[in-house]
Amino acid sequence: MKTITKITLSCLILLTSLQLFAQDANIKVEVKGKGSPIVFLPGFTCPGEVWTDMVTPLEGHYECHLVSYPGFNGIIAPDTLWYETVTNLLNDYLSSNFAEKPVLIGHSVGGLFAMQLAVNNSEICSKIILVDALSAMATVMMPGVPLESISSDSPYSKNIMAMNDEQFAGMATQMASFMTKNEDKKATIAQWMQEADRKTYVNGYTDILKVDIRKDLSNITVPTLVLAAVPMSLEQTQKIMEDQYAALVNKKVEYIENSGHFIMFDQTQWLLTQIQSFL
Repeated sequence: MKTITKITLSCLILLTSLQLFAQDANIKVEVKGKGSPIVFLPGFTCPGEVWTDMVTPLEGHYECHLVSYPGFNGIIAPDTLWYETVTNLLNDYLSSNFAEKPVLIGHSVGGLFAMQLAVNNSEICSKIILVDALSAMATVMMPGVPLESISSDSPYSKNIMAMNDEQFAGMATQMASFMTKNEDKKATIAQWMQEADRKTYVNGYTDILKVDIRKDLSNITVPTLVLAAVPMSLEQTQKIMEDQYAALVNKKVEYIENSGHFIMFDQTQWLLTQIQSFL
């Protein structure tokens, strides 16, 4: 009987610890400027500062909220369900902090979060700007692979978890070299990746690969600007974007060549002009 009691007590302590850990995981938001609100959502592993070149010219007229996600930028990581956890945290933040509906601007995974939030609640924002974002990443990055087969227990994921710091740094440097044409920014992107919580890197990336909200985009009614880099031919890129955004009715799509995935680094003035015009 005493043994059972001890086991029960141990389980309660463990459960409480896990609950406290989950509660500690949160987004971090830096607010700059005054005016109508804009919420800037970064890509995977990136801190809010990735948007600095966009925010500096805007903060004189807009209240800019720069978000960083749990597991990155030194923020405590959630234990599991990264995508769902961050979506809920963002929803709580947007629902609690704005008298005026904000504009959502999201890069890459930040764009996926912006779409997910608007799919779940069409009244949560006034406009959306998507910067090189996809509504179903796996269909482009892993074509033909069933979503149910994507797992954090895959050999690829296990290999990343087993890497030492030097090996992971080498992988991050190689990946970053393809993400921007701006030589000065490649090391910065790689550093952000290296600073990420490794478990969040693996589990979070698995989570977002399993998301496919293409059909759900019909729920989004607010004006949406879709901005896409052209890593291949324009025709191929247009075909991909047409598939990704077929259900999104109230949209405008613009393409920019001679840019990597980080359009804010490679085509700064073009992106700023697009944002200002749409606002």
